[in-house]
Amino acid sequence: MKPITFRKFLLLMFVLFILCYSSLFASQLSIYCEDDPPFQIIEKDGSLKGLTAEVCQEIQKRVGNKDKIEVVPWARGLNALDTKPNTVLFSMSRTPERNPLYQWVGPVNEISYGLYVKADSKISIKNLDEAKKLKSIGVYNNDIRDQYLTRQGFTNLDRVTDNTTNIKKLMLGRIDAYADSDDGLKSNAKEAGYTANDLKLIHVFMKTQLYIAMSKDTPHEIVKQWNDALEQMKKDGTFKKIYTKYFPGKALPGPAINKF
Repeated sequence: MKPITFRKFLLLMFVLFILCYSSLFASQLSIYCEDDPPFQIIEKDGSLKGLTAEVCQEIQKRVGNKDKIEVVPWARGLNALDTKPNTVLFSMSRTPERNPLYQWVGPVNEISYGLYVKADSKISIKNLDEAKKLKSIGVYNNDIRDQYLTRQGFTNLDRVTDNTTNIKKLMLGRIDAYADSDDGLKSNAKEAGYTANDLKLIHVFMKTQLYIAMSKDTPHEIVKQWNDALEQMKKDGTFKKIYTKYFPGKALPGPAINKF
């Protein structure tokens, strides 16, 4: 048997390095999301569906990642994103305040947030200063709506851990208004036992894009790999197929806004 030459040895080491390198970036991610239709939906059989969930799952297939997506409360997922390396969380609004804290894969949607009241309510506001005078406004604890309104100086926020509770409290007259997204309103109302027609929008306070967020210390190569896979999905029509299933007739999201 002929001895392995130094050149062949180096070639073998290089191949092994590439295999290990590829394996590293195909796995070892902690991936979290919350139950938040229509972006993440837990079906009766326990399977995970929804716009961002299915986009993430397709990206995983394309990059060879087999890590499990864990559905957790938003606050827990956000804490993991802030404290654990190689962590993924979706769906997350990209804002000037959040932009430098994480790395971003997307966008997967464009969304607006507003204040909603009961359809027969006489409440009318022209700006956020007037909204501060309301007795109470329901918000989802520590998500973008809560964070934004808190930064604007609101002291009348009633925090809960899901949007359906906000709608139920609104319809029972326990809060004056609540903050929701235009795309989430229909699903949230249905989950609470109502319809979108039972509510009305009185003020839009934010427009932004939704992303898959990655922790700051996630290797740049992984983030690029995921973004490249998403870009390919948009080019080959896969993204549009998923998107129109949940938002028929709505325009696809535009290019990423990464300068604030």
